[in-house]
Amino acid sequence: MTSTSAQAEVPRRSRHGWVDIAKGICIVAVVCYYAHTYIGYILPSTGWLDAWSAFAKPFRMPDFFLLSGLFLSRVIDRPWRSYLDTKVAHYLFFLVVWTLPYLAWRLIYETPPDLTVVKAIKLYIYFLIQPMAMLWFIQILATYFVVTRLLRNVPGWLLIAAAAVLMVVRVRTGFSPVDNFGVYYVFFLSGYLFASRIFSWADWVAGHRRQAWLMIVGWAIANAFVVSKGWSLLPFWDMVSGFVGISAIIALSSLLADKDWMQWVRYLGKNSIVVYVGFYLPLQWWLAAYTHFGWQIEINLLSTLTVVLSLLAALLFNLITRNTVFSFLFKRPAWAHLLAPRRGVEPQGAV
Repeated sequence: MTSTSAQAEVPRRSRHGWVDIAKGICIVAVVCYYAHTYIGYILPSTGWLDAWSAFAKPFRMPDFFLLSGLFLSRVIDRPWRSYLDTKVAHYLFFLVVWTLPYLAWRLIYETPPDLTVVKAIKLYIYFLIQPMAMLWFIQILATYFVVTRLLRNVPGWLLIAAAAVLMVVRVRTGFSPVDNFGVYYVFFLSGYLFASRIFSWADWVAGHRRQAWLMIVGWAIANAFVVSKGWSLLPFWDMVSGFVGISAIIALSSLLADKDWMQWVRYLGKNSIVVYVGFYLPLQWWLAAYTHFGWQIEINLLSTLTVVLSLLAALLFNLITRNTVFSFLFKRPAWAHLLAPRRGVEPQGAV
């Protein structure tokens, strides 16, 4: 029996520049999605975010999960303790840490009349199991790493087929860890199993720029049309739209990887864990202030400010807390490692 680990072997190269660009595009798309969602709670329109959020939906999270599995073959055969430290404990640590301030803000903003310390603790435990806001991604990512390690000797074609079926049937139990698992596992698994082909695609794009740009433009037009018709929401076709969109984002990232003016996107990609966990509260605070003070801001400007301020605030919080007692908010401290951390070595993944 051929193991999936052998099938997915990735060349030992230096980090590809396009990967951080792709991660940066995805993290901006995630922030835009939450800005669109929460502005939509208070206003009938979100301006340009309406169209962009719909356009990005087919590839936004699928791309994130595929990138998370891209370098997995390099570490999947490590001893369990080392593997769990970098691929499970790393993510669960941030879930445990960030659930607390998220919950605190929710309780401050919407304080239940019968709140007690015991009920607050129960809520905290509940949201560790059924995470708040975007923290579900961190939880399910840790789950994917464990499941894929356990199934690494199963033939890759069988894993992909099963994962595709899970996405198409969309199991709905009401228990988010179970429901979320099947929705994106096929993308994570594809990043792991087809890593070499993905890198080859990015390399081909870099050497065939004109053809690649034409394909990207064609995809953008087709994606906008498919989204407008609602076809990208249909079972099976959402998976197809996801893979096509991922291919386009990888191509775009490969084309832009050598552009100096894209360094800010690369920076966001390299610091995606910082942005991912850190943007949500500033977004909430900004919109709470907007509502409380009754500011009148043109909707497209409001949407832009919400996205930009949320991104910048997350990065600023990281800078402010660095080398302080609060540095654990963005960097896992030594005591939270299962193994002594190696200096300069960070877990590779989407975040």
